Amino acid sequence: MANSDLMTLERQEQIVSLVNHMGRVTVAELTERFNVSEATIRRDLASLAEANLLRRTHGGAIQSDKVQTTESPIVQRQSLYAAEKDRIGAATAQLIQDGETLLIAAGSTGLAVINHLADHQNLTIITDSLLVANAVLPRQNQVVILLGGLVDPDEQAVRGTLARQTLEQLYVDKVILGAKAVSIERGICCETAEEAEFFRTCLKRGSHVILVTDSSKFRVSALVQMAPLNVVQMLVTDKNLDSDLIDQLQNLEIEFLLV
Repeated sequence: MANSDLMTLERQEQIVSLVNHMGRVTVAELTERFNVSEATIRRDLASLAEANLLRRTHGGAIQSDKVQTTESPIVQRQSLYAAEKDRIGAATAQLIQDGETLLIAAGSTGLAVINHLADHQNLTIITDSLLVANAVLPRQNQVVILLGGLVDPDEQAVRGTLARQTLEQLYVDKVILGAKAVSIERGICCETAEEAEFFRTCLKRGSHVILVTDSSKFRVSALVQMAPLNVVQMLVTDKNLDSDLIDQLQNLEIEFLLV
């Protein structure tokens, strides 16, 4: 793929995330943010509207009501809400004790967590993520166990029955996982039934589950419900979470951190 095509894909992915986060954007705002022409932004919006990822309006775009069944590759998602994910990763690392065994599921926010665990001693990291495994490998003070299975090149993670069967034989101190979408009503959601089944297995591997997700995931939908939100013991998200959602989380009596 040419560099210009990749830049276009990255910009369009960020436009979709901005629309989902803010609800509405204007051509002028996007032109200034990405330092491109109005014609370029209008082409982006036309392309995204055709894919039903947003809805065009006069002078901008608004959020689509479409349930998301696909997600961009992880290498693109890492650049989205990077500052928020970094804060979430740092805050989550403070919840981890030396000597613990952790299950860290694949995802861009889980990768942010592992990046802040370099100074922790005697950790054992179990993961389905090649990126998490590669981050741990050079560390002399930590051990990584990589689950086996079919490799998903977009997610750079293993998938399938083999990974799930291996995971069923293990038990950890803490489970750390992200989400494609989060809702007070619908709970934690995934793109596919297979992915939901894998994450349900993750939930059973430890008695303390930490959900790590930036606040934009509360503004999108995904196809398959993985579990209700109250299955987690701790939610770590960013301080841009809407105030009404904060009130609802308090009513659910879910412990959470806003960073």
